[in-house]
Amino acid sequence: MLDTTAPTPAAASRRSARPWPAAPVSPAPEQDLIAAAFAPASLAERTLRHLAGAARCVRCEAGPFLFSSPRRPEPSWWLLRQGTMSLGVRGADGHVVEKRSIGPGEWLETAGAMTSPGTWLEAAECRTRVELLAIPLAAMNEACSMDPAFPPAYAAVLARRVRELNDSLHDIVSGDVVARLARWLLRRLPAREAGAELHFVLPERKQAIAQQLGMTSESMSRALRRLSDAGIVGVNGYAIAVKDLAALQRLASAAPERRQPGR
Repeated sequence: MLDTTAPTPAAASRRSARPWPAAPVSPAPEQDLIAAAFAPASLAERTLRHLAGAARCVRCEAGPFLFSSPRRPEPSWWLLRQGTMSLGVRGADGHVVEKRSIGPGEWLETAGAMTSPGTWLEAAECRTRVELLAIPLAAMNEACSMDPAFPPAYAAVLARRVRELNDSLHDIVSGDVVARLARWLLRRLPAREAGAELHFVLPERKQAIAQQLGMTSESMSRALRRLSDAGIVGVNGYAIAVKDLAALQRLASAAPERRQPGR
């Protein structure tokens, strides 16, 4: 794996197509992170070693994400290694209007590097100092010929991203705040054994989550209360317990209500 650091804002204005300076880093600690990012596929040790060895470790300070393209210095998939990033659209003031956030082990970008000239599908800001793994597409294409399990794993990550984008579009057109919240909760549920109750802690302030969902904090609180009153979830501060997964799934799949003309 290669190690590099993001350019400073002053250096960013002088960026060229040259690769960033890099130094070798041991790939061993990154193999588990890459394996988890492609779960539930089970990739061969040789494949993980190959991907980790080809990756660049990119460090960025808190603030604007300064890299101009997921194809520089070479087309890559970008995986968050440490820290937290906000993703969304860039507002008129230049700051990111957050629609979602990602943490370690989540993909920052996959599809954007696969077309020329290559663009980030979402604007990004680093909430904290972050480290990312940039895994070259060339290395992933080589992995496809090395490991029969890798092509379907590769495709599954892309399919999940398409589903996330589709869900985001559905959320935009849906006027049902409860359905929007239900979909958001389902996307963040941890793995579980059959029949086990699901517990997790909201990863950020409710106000930030409400902003991601395009609703006010009050609307989100009311939606959580409705889910709680219906016995679908239990809420204790930031701790959420899903008591009726089937009901939550039915709410999430509900079609948006059509508005009547003039209403």
